[in-house]
Amino acid sequence: MQFDHLRRMALFAEVARYGSFSAAARAQDLATSVLSTAVSQLEDELGVRLLHRTTRCLSLTEVGQDFYAKCQDMLASADAAQELVAEHSGEIAGRLRISAASDVAEKIILPALAPLARAHPKLLLDIMVDDHIVDMTTQSIDLAIRSGWMRDSSLVARKLSDLHEVLVASPAYLSHYGIPLAPDDLRTHRIIGLSRFADPTTLVFKNGQGSTARINMTPGAMTDSVRMLCELALEGFGVARLPSYTVRDALQNGRLQVLLTDWSLPGAGIFAVTLKRNLQPKKVSAAIEALSQFLAKSS
Repeated sequence: MQFDHLRRMALFAEVARYGSFSAAARAQDLATSVLSTAVSQLEDELGVRLLHRTTRCLSLTEVGQDFYAKCQDMLASADAAQELVAEHSGEIAGRLRISAASDVAEKIILPALAPLARAHPKLLLDIMVDDHIVDMTTQSIDLAIRSGWMRDSSLVARKLSDLHEVLVASPAYLSHYGIPLAPDDLRTHRIIGLSRFADPTTLVFKNGQGSTARINMTPGAMTDSVRMLCELALEGFGVARLPSYTVRDALQNGRLQVLLTDWSLPGAGIFAVTLKRNLQPKKVSAAIEALSQFLAKSS
């Protein structure tokens, strides 16, 4: 098989992964026309249509889906070969595909892993931002950073840090509804619900004396994004339960205020999640260690 043909297979895989020629071109720092030509030549060589092209969208044909899976295997093997050589020389190299929600990617992954990537130029960070849990196998994810509670036993989860959550509201909201002094006071307030929770409008509290309180609230707004949850709180749509790392700046500049400081929300965690395997690649273990150290310093 000619090397040019292998290169076209790799470029096709990038187009399929990003879902558009323009996005793949930006990722590879190539002209869109180069990718379009490469895929067209590949289709001519194979004698099949791999992509459905319209002015608005791009999708894989049935044979294109099967061919893309094999191209992914080819690229994964190439990455593994590169990593094997790099590890023998003590380097950390290869593509590290990470999945995280937008707030985690911005506030944790980027500052934690940027120094690692700068120290190891052959390490390519490929950060997939998605506020929903993705399938790590089908999406070829090396490492996922998740917050909350882990339930999937088919994955390996290492707790990196406790997740400290606070109940907050904007000064404008509190001036209208009043400042709650006890959990029961929240029954007359509105909550901004995170729809990813099983019960997004219910809060459970515990205080230092061991007392608990469970409060059902009226929703003022709903969202599936932690980042949008914070923005809705800033706009005064209600009280919000948020990770402390997402609201640190807003608390310091007075745009949000912590409520019920004598009560705490149930403890959750921030987890590094990987697929089950006998030995993690060096790039993955190095990233987990960097994340752990960053969170230890930030707590």
